[in-house]
Amino acid sequence: MKMTLVTGLMCACFAVAAEQTINVTGDAEVKVSPDQVQISLGIETRAKSMHEAREENDRRVRAVLAAARQAGVQEKDIQTDFIQLGISYQNDGLAVQYYYARKSIELLLRDVNHMEQVLSSALDAGATHIHGVEFSTTKFREHRDHARAMAVKAAMEKAQDMAAAAGMKVVGGPTGISAAQYGGRSWYGSGWGYGPGAYANMAQNAIYDARPNSGAGSQGTVAIGRISVTASVAMSFRIE
Repeated sequence: MKMTLVTGLMCACFAVAAEQTINVTGDAEVKVSPDQVQISLGIETRAKSMHEAREENDRRVRAVLAAARQAGVQEKDIQTDFIQLGISYQNDGLAVQYYYARKSIELLLRDVNHMEQVLSSALDAGATHIHGVEFSTTKFREHRDHARAMAVKAAMEKAQDMAAAAGMKVVGGPTGISAAQYGGRSWYGSGWGYGPGAYANMAQNAIYDARPNSGAGSQGTVAIGRISVTASVAMSFRIE
């Protein structure tokens, strides 16, 4: 009786060992038109005293905020994101070259067609830097679910094709499945740099990191284009 039990366990082990599986990944991409854009603006001022730098910065910030509201940006979609006061020294590290004040403002535009108008108004009002422009979609979950379903289908088809190429076939449904990262934004920008002097030669200039191949022309127009919502899945199947 004991021998029979051992023999049965050994047979079960051999059956498990003989089982063959295939592991595949599926990727999908859905192109969608963005319906909102996040703009990060910077205001930098310099003066011979901290008080003067701060006062001028506050004045410019108020003007930029007023211009944003005038251009149609809602109050709830305006936020101060960064504040910095500092000193820039001469090469000797002792003598003061100037005092500076910096603030960053985040604007959320719910109509991407107004982006250039808002940017122009903000720059005219006193913004000195455009740190970043991020396009996104409010229907991200809907597009993500669609991309994920496409990725699952792609993985299943890949498993069947690979098994057939090896003279085998997929048996049953997946034995394991997991989702990888999703993407659904398009961001272009830089930020304040890495130190007080990072923009020493760029004060009072607008820095705009335009989109690669965006279609920007000589007249200063920007083609919004589309953004990618992506999904990736990993799946396992039993084959024989």
